Formats: sequence, structure tokens, C-alpha cells
Amino acid sequence: MRKFKSLVPYDEALEKVLEYVPPPGTKTILLEDAMDVVIAGDIYAPVDSPPFDRSAMDGYAVVAEDTYLVAEDSPVTLTLIDSINAGEVSRHKVSSGTTINIMTGAKMPDGASAVVMQEFAARHEDLVDICKKVAPNTHISNRGEDYCKDDLVLKEGATITPQAMALLKSLGFRNIEAKVLRVGIIVTGDELLQEHREGDLGKIIDSNSIMLKGLLQKARCTISYHALVPDKSDEISKAVSDASIVSDFVLITGGSSFGEKDLVSGMLCNYIFHGVGIKPGKPIGFAMMGVPVFSLSGYPVAAFTQFYLFVIPFIEKAFGSKLLTTVTLPFGDAIASSLGRREFVRCIVRENSVLPVRLSGSSMLSSVTKADGFVLTDSFSEGINSGDDVAFTYFFR
Repeated sequence: MRKFKSLVPYDEALEKVLEYVPPPGTKTILLEDAMDVVIAGDIYAPVDSPPFDRSAMDGYAVVAEDTYLVAEDSPVTLTLIDSINAGEVSRHKVSSGTTINIMTGAKMPDGASAVVMQEFAARHEDLVDICKKVAPNTHISNRGEDYCKDDLVLKEGATITPQAMALLKSLGFRNIEAKVLRVGIIVTGDELLQEHREGDLGKIIDSNSIMLKGLLQKARCTISYHALVPDKSDEISKAVSDASIVSDFVLITGGSSFGEKDLVSGMLCNYIFHGVGIKPGKPIGFAMMGVPVFSLSGYPVAAFTQFYLFVIPFIEKAFGSKLLTTVTLPFGDAIASSLGRREFVRCIVRENSVLPVRLSGSSMLSSVTKADGFVLTDSFSEGINSGDDVAFTYFFR
């Protein structure tokens, strides 16, 4: 059996991966369909927002100076000359001694410099008693208060959120330019089935496909190719070729080690590295086959680990956008680790501290489904002590 010549340190391997990040493509997307996409360039306001001075309260538009004579038991009485709702514009001008009843969001009438809240006024047919002093600009949202024309609204690499969609819609946008990364998925293995059938002894259901699809969708990527192929060199080779044509990079799971049936290891050429000092996931390979190709483990948790440690930083650099959240928290337990490798410790967060999930094994999906995220040990340490501050990274949620 062939063996790894040597294991590349994780930091060195990641540095190499990041040297081969392709520029993403771009695509025009309707704003209604743009949830979670990454924008391809800076977005500037095409207009002022709000587009006019408007009332921030239900009440009465007044000349602010008219209210200066208001005393505790002595209101100022103004003549009501109009009433307007949001979306309406008054044809009347407010002058000293007059007022207009105005609803929230309505355009401020000419001449008015403030709004008195409805709670501090009493209407008697065409007269209104004003019971509170207001300064100029009180309860007014000024034109351009949110954004002025040509202000930077969103930077390149920002992810579209519901609030960003609302903002862009309010500014009149109908579509945006989004960054696009197309990813091919190839899952190998004679033992894999899409679903169990009677008599299929020794076979297992392919769970890597659905996991990788979900991870890539969370990472804002487009799945451009997917194939489940047996352990046959010609079929794997064809799948890699087909995937490379339509993808910016490719993920292959299975066959990444050096066993007799690990065909991927033998057929990939132009390896940048193969074998990294991490646990789990040591057999990861990275090659250039026209496009970058990640050779991931067949064991789901190992593939999951490799995705978080290599594929996500690769995508983040391509998009110019952070996908994961990392915080510093105290470690609430003690664990041992081996010198010379970095261990992907699956953890939960409890009472503002981090605790390891006491399960292991590259095939035990429960160890990641029960975890909130991970801590990566140092290669030069023999573990983490209780009370140590650690960098904890949340999984996609």
C-alpha cells in the first residue's frame, strides 16, 4: 500500500489553496430572488432617501415659532387649513397662525418647519389647540436623511439580507449584479446507494452529496454539476472532465487515501499537495485539473471538516466576503491533542463557554449535528486546558 510521503502543515496547505482562487463570475439577478447572494460591486444610491422631507409622526405641521408661546395651561390656537395622508401632497402653504393635519410618511407642506404630535394637540372643528413647544425640524425625516444620492449603500462582497433587500427596493433597484461560483460535486464509491433496497447488503446510502449541496448553498455557491460514480477510473476521469467544463472548482469525495480502491489519488495529476496534518481529514488533496479540484474523504465527518478548513476560506477569498463567525470564548474543559497536527474539535456553547463534544470518528455524523461549531488546536500544543481562551467558529446555522 502506498503511503503519504509527508503531511503538509495545515497553515501551509491553506496558503497554497488560496493561491489558486479563481475570480467569480457575475450574474444579473432580480432583487426578489437575491436573498443571500454576494454582490459583485459597490452599490451607490441613485436618489436621495427619503426623497422628500416627510412627517415622522401623526400630528400637525406647524411653523415652529408659533409654538414658543405655549405655556402649561395656555395653548396656542392655530387655524386648520388642510389634512393629508401618506402619499398625498397638500396644495396649501403653512404660514404663521395656520396648521395642517399630517399623517406619518406624508410630504411636509411648504412653510411648515416642525410637527406637533397628535397627543399634544386638541382639535375643535377648524381650530387646533397646540399644547407643546417644538423646535424647528422636530418629528421630520429630512430628504436624504437615510442616504443621499451617490452615497455608498453596500460594498462589494456584502451578502444580501432581508433588510438590504428592503433598502435597495426603497431606492428603486429592480435587480443587482451578483457574484457567482459554480461548483461541481463528484461522489465516488461502489458501496454507495441513493436509497436502500432489499438485498443490498454491505451497501450504504450516500450522505455526502446532500451534505455538500447544503454546505455549498449556505456558502452562496451554485451547484453546476453532480454525479455519483463507481470506483472505476474511466468513469471518475470522465466525471472530472465534465465537471471542470461547467464549474469554477470541483469537489470529489472518496478514494482520497492510498488503498487499493482509492482510485482518485492515483488518477488526479498536478497535485499541489496531498495529505495534511489535520484530524480528521488527513488524506485531503488539492490539484489543478484545468480548475481547482479538492479531493475530500469519503467519510462524511472528515469531508465536513475538510470543507470548513479549506473550501470555505477558498470561497471567502473568491467572494471577498466572510461567511463564518469566530468569537473568543473560554474553554470549559480540558482535552489532549497530538503534537504536529491540528485537530478539529467539535464543540457546543454553554453559558458563554465552549465544551467539546465527547464523540469521535470520521463517520460519526452525530459529532457534528450535536455541535455548534469548532475549535482548531495548535500543532505545537498537546491540548487545550480548562479556562484557556480559544477561537471558536460557528457552523452555518
